[in-house]
Amino acid sequence: MHVFFILRKPFSMKILYTFFLLAISQLIFAQSQSVPPVFLKDVLTFPLGASVNPRLLDENVTYRERTGSEFSSITAENHMKMMNVHPGADRFDFVLGDEIVAFAKNRKQRIHGHTLVWHNQVPQWMKDFQGDQVAWENMLKNHIQTVVAHYKGKVAGWDVVNEAFLDDGSLRPTIWSDHIPDYLAKSFLWAREADPNVILFYNDYGQDGKPKKMQAILDLVADFKKRNVPIDGLGLQMHVNINSKNEAILEVITKSAATGLSIHFSELDVAVNPKNNPDFVYDDVAKDEQLNKFLLLFNSFKSIPLGQQYGITFWNVGDKDSWLRGYFKRPKENPLLFDDSYARKPAYGILYQTLK
Repeated sequence: MHVFFILRKPFSMKILYTFFLLAISQLIFAQSQSVPPVFLKDVLTFPLGASVNPRLLDENVTYRERTGSEFSSITAENHMKMMNVHPGADRFDFVLGDEIVAFAKNRKQRIHGHTLVWHNQVPQWMKDFQGDQVAWENMLKNHIQTVVAHYKGKVAGWDVVNEAFLDDGSLRPTIWSDHIPDYLAKSFLWAREADPNVILFYNDYGQDGKPKKMQAILDLVADFKKRNVPIDGLGLQMHVNINSKNEAILEVITKSAATGLSIHFSELDVAVNPKNNPDFVYDDVAKDEQLNKFLLLFNSFKSIPLGQQYGITFWNVGDKDSWLRGYFKRPKENPLLFDDSYARKPAYGILYQTLK
């Protein structure tokens, strides 16, 4: 019996030690689970958004999880535009747009509508449309009001007209300007008729360094106010790069905020390889320059009166899905806060610590 006890004792101590380690590990795990993850969106005074692709939401689990957790506002990158929602004269298709709305609703995210009237991504039947001015007006009015009515109560704001001015401040020649005099004002009026409560934006890019374009937009706002044409906000796309002049960016923000309208940085990305250099390396220098632009943009947005802060929206989620890689064929671009695997970049943490 005595020999048996001596043989069992070290074995028993080993079991006890194992149980002790398991208990400690469970305690550490429980404590780690009780610490909530930190999100940039939670330390901001305004919504943080991203444009999204419904195919990626459906097929890519990591994309879906990142989009659902990191952002408080969602914009359909393409699937509320004319070509997708109104493919035939007598046919509307809201399937993919509705999927995006449902995704956002399930996660208590705001939806921003983009865009009702644009010169790009116009369906062929609209380009081929024949009729007098009244017929053109009825066609565009029907499009705007059908789309706005469909999403009434679901969409917080609409980019009513997108990119109507050239860099020299002149009105861009389009099928809309060719056939419908004063189409900008009429588009806003028709949108307001369809939804009295939605926030109506004019959206454009490249105002920094292009004072004539900026002035044309300010003149549009002044004219609308004078004529009681409804306009509630300005979308500043903020497709900038690490070489963009800070002074020019700040001037655009200041002048836009001075209108008293809601301000939306609506399509933010900060390009690091704007000249598409094939030998470009996304090194620490480029990352620091990009971080400085992010800090400038977020801090300047915070300086806008709180009631005018509609939000900041990134133009997609991760670098590999950026339109700069796809549309512009710039494979070495890395313009967003999340990398190709949707992991947070170091800039994310610095923004969080700076802005909290």
